[in-house]
Amino acid sequence: MMHPNSVTVIGAGLAGLRTVERLRQRGYAGRIMLLGAERHLPYDRPPLSKQVLRGEADDPWLRPGGHYAGLDTDIRLDQRVRELDTTRRVLRCDDEELPYDVLVIATGASPRRVPGLNGRVLRTLDDARELRGALRPGTRLAIVGAGLIGCEVAASARSMGADVDLIDVLPGPLIRVVGARVCDVVADLHREHGVRLHMGTPATRAAAGPLTLADGTELAADVVLEAIGAVPETGWLEGSLLRLDDGVCCDAAGRAVDAAGRAADGVYAAGDVARWDGVRNEHWTNAGEQADRVAAAILGQEPPPAAPPYWWSDQYDLKLQGLGAPGPDDGVHLIKWGPKSRTVALYHRDGRLTGAVGFSAAAAVMKLRADITAGTAIGSVLDRLTT
Repeated sequence: MMHPNSVTVIGAGLAGLRTVERLRQRGYAGRIMLLGAERHLPYDRPPLSKQVLRGEADDPWLRPGGHYAGLDTDIRLDQRVRELDTTRRVLRCDDEELPYDVLVIATGASPRRVPGLNGRVLRTLDDARELRGALRPGTRLAIVGAGLIGCEVAASARSMGADVDLIDVLPGPLIRVVGARVCDVVADLHREHGVRLHMGTPATRAAAGPLTLADGTELAADVVLEAIGAVPETGWLEGSLLRLDDGVCCDAAGRAVDAAGRAADGVYAAGDVARWDGVRNEHWTNAGEQADRVAAAILGQEPPPAAPPYWWSDQYDLKLQGLGAPGPDDGVHLIKWGPKSRTVALYHRDGRLTGAVGFSAAAAVMKLRADITAGTAIGSVLDRLTT
């Protein structure tokens, strides 16, 4: 397969940078341009709600500055792309048009907002720095949204001495990620550390007024953080002829498709903005793995084998780790594993293992990759972990 003359990557986050790196590692010698909307070089997002927020680190760069010279890449930061013309193969930026040969869309996602709440959000390095400056011992922080970001910020803020209320319209923290039974374990963890939980209730706020919950509770918060998830950055793609449905719709190789479901010529997508085979996955490892598969597809090479989805979250002194993609109706076995009786959740469907979540139980969870891929009988896995 002939290699393209050039590759343009939009988005200077993990997926964008990893695409560039994998192209070079796979032998691509053509021109590469990397466009980033932020002023920063590529940085790691997971530390934003933890080490950066707590002031333990302020430089979560994915690579040291000298790394980029070896990539031989035209990196343009603070450059926002406004429009994509797939017919002419042209990108429209603020003050110029850029032609492309092959395009990789890795623009990520933006925070979802609560209408009328006007709180802070946490998505960028600048967001994390600003939130850190607003938190002091005794600061009253209300977090609307008890997903991964909300729970991690709650844990970090408590370690900084802030007073924390955690609010969600759903009945438990992380319930979309870990399910109804395991979210109770997460809820107990936060209560033990002094977080007040308000689950199953929406929040509203009048201008300059207190945060008001549906049950009538009023919270006089000094800082309000909106952490109700993210929406893919696809607004600039309206009119591009690409199919957009909760992200850029792609096939299993990351090729973007048009409204008729046909692969769009020379356009790929990876990371939080991409919806591969009907699934959009916002986890860190997914962005890197998709980038490698896109690089292979561009160069006509064999892609790496697909791995079970993986995520992690640091909260207080625990590291939560999850493998697989269990469904909401899957059964769950909660067990105590190892000499320290770590909690491990094993998810199963039709008698087969579909996923696992561990609370500081990496040695148990990470060994289950092959079992999840193979759909090992749940009884066999239980026997192994409980004997």
